[in-house]
Amino acid sequence: MRRMVSVTGVIAVLITAIVMIAGPVMAQDITNPAFQRVWNRQDLPVAQQISGRSWTWGPEANTDSMREPYAESPEGQRVVQYFDKSRMEITDPTADQNSQWYVTNGLLPIELMTGNLQLGNEQFEFRSPARISAIGDPGNFPTYADLKRFYPAPPVNPNDLGRPATGLLNPDGSVSAFNEYADDPKTVLVQGENNQGVAQAFIDFQNQQGVVYENGNYVQGQVYDPLFVFGLPVTGAFWVKTMVGGEEQAVLFQVFERRVLTYNPENEEAFQVEMGNVGQHYYQWRYEGNPEPYPAP
Repeated sequence: MRRMVSVTGVIAVLITAIVMIAGPVMAQDITNPAFQRVWNRQDLPVAQQISGRSWTWGPEANTDSMREPYAESPEGQRVVQYFDKSRMEITDPTADQNSQWYVTNGLLPIELMTGNLQLGNEQFEFRSPARISAIGDPGNFPTYADLKRFYPAPPVNPNDLGRPATGLLNPDGSVSAFNEYADDPKTVLVQGENNQGVAQAFIDFQNQQGVVYENGNYVQGQVYDPLFVFGLPVTGAFWVKTMVGGEEQAVLFQVFERRVLTYNPENEEAFQVEMGNVGQHYYQWRYEGNPEPYPAP
C-alpha cells in the first residue's frame, strides 16, 4: 500500500509539472503588489465567500506578470497580467502608486472588435478582428468580429430612451424585433455616458453597493468605479440567442470600452448581469490565434 501511494504521489508531481510547463493560461499567483491590491478590492470578498456577487477579475490570474510592448513605457515595455475578465497593466511605473489609475485594465473589447492591437498611445498593429465568441459558449455567434459593425455606436435616438431594448442581433447581421422581455424594467434604456442608451440592468450593476476590501478591512461601499472598471459604452444594447451551457438562451449584451456586460433574465438574481471573459478571449487572440497582420485600411 505504501509503495502504491508513493508511486501515485510521483505521478501526481509529474502531472503537475507537465501542466505547469504546458502554457501560461494556467492559474498563477498575483505577484505584483499593485495588481494584488486591485484584485483584492472586489474579488477577495468573493473568494472568501463574504460576497455572493460574480467575479470582477476572476478567481486567480491566468498568467504570471509579463511584459508587453508599449511605446510610452520604460524601455518600450509595460508590465501586465491576464485574468478571466480583463488584463491589468502598469504603463508608467513612476506614477503615484496610490492613484486609482496607477493600475489600469485595457480597452480589450475595442481591440478584439477592430483588430487594432495597441502598442502605444498612437501605435497599432493591424490584425483581423477576433473570431472568438464574445457571449455564451465557445464556437457560437456572435464573435467580436460580428460586433465590429456596431462600433462605434451612433448617439442614441432620444425617442428610444425610456423604452426597452428590443433589437435581436441575428447571425446574418440583421437586427429584428424581440419583445419577449419588453415588460422587464431592467431592459429599459436610460441615458448613459458617451451619449449612449444603456440598459437599466447594466446601470444598476455598475453602481451597486456591496462589501469591498480596502486598507486591510472589509467595508460596505460602492463596488465599482464605472469609468475605471467598465469604461464608456461603445455599442448599443442588443439581444442575441446563443448557446449558454449547451442550451440556447436569450441574452441582452452591451460592449463597453473595458468589458462586455450580459443580462440573462433567467439566471438567479445575483448572476443575471455578468462580465464576459474578455481577458481570456484577448489572450487567445493575441497569443494563440495570432493571425497574420494585414495592411491598415
